[in-house]
Amino acid sequence: MIEAVLRIASENYYSCEITRTIPVRISLVAINGPEGFGIIESLDGTEIPLKRYAKTMKRSESILEFEVTHKSETQYWTRAVHSMKDKSILETVLESGCMTKLPIIISNGKQTHTILSPTQMEFRRMFDNLKSRFTSVELERLRRYPSSISNPILSAKQEEAFRIAWMRGYYEIPRKSEIKYLATEIGIKRVAFQERLRRAEKAIVREFALSLGMDIEE
Repeated sequence: MIEAVLRIASENYYSCEITRTIPVRISLVAINGPEGFGIIESLDGTEIPLKRYAKTMKRSESILEFEVTHKSETQYWTRAVHSMKDKSILETVLESGCMTKLPIIISNGKQTHTILSPTQMEFRRMFDNLKSRFTSVELERLRRYPSSISNPILSAKQEEAFRIAWMRGYYEIPRKSEIKYLATEIGIKRVAFQERLRRAEKAIVREFALSLGMDIEE
């Protein structure tokens, strides 16, 4: 399985055009066919960009319905129904046998998608389809999983050790607990607890390093 982060831009694509000229950050958090629900954040700390965004969306030929369901000075929650003549970025991803993990982030004229692909073949097909339809497709990060991403980072025993260590203040500065007391709490030897905890820490750090795009040996 492949997980990749792509930044995609296109001329005459309404969401890209709007964020190219208005300083907002859109997080599309739910999609149901042509209907999308998003959280729009102002990037200059005022409500002015949000008002401009709402006005522009209502005038867009690609938008059939638009409403603000909640608002504050720096954030609008919105619902929109769009209609597009050509395939959307999301539709292109899906028809290629891949998936987009929500949220989709739109800002500075680009959509950022976190893509899941079952194999290299589907990923290549999706990437080629995106490049043929849209102006710019940039690969920001790519990582490969040996089987699936549903595998837990920690084993049940490692999670138990880490959870107790965290709850008992082992990671506080200064520490509020010691290994020998944590080990006694779950009824194992100090050395065994320490090994579980170190393996858990290694797995967590490895996952963080992978999220940064670092090359990690298997």
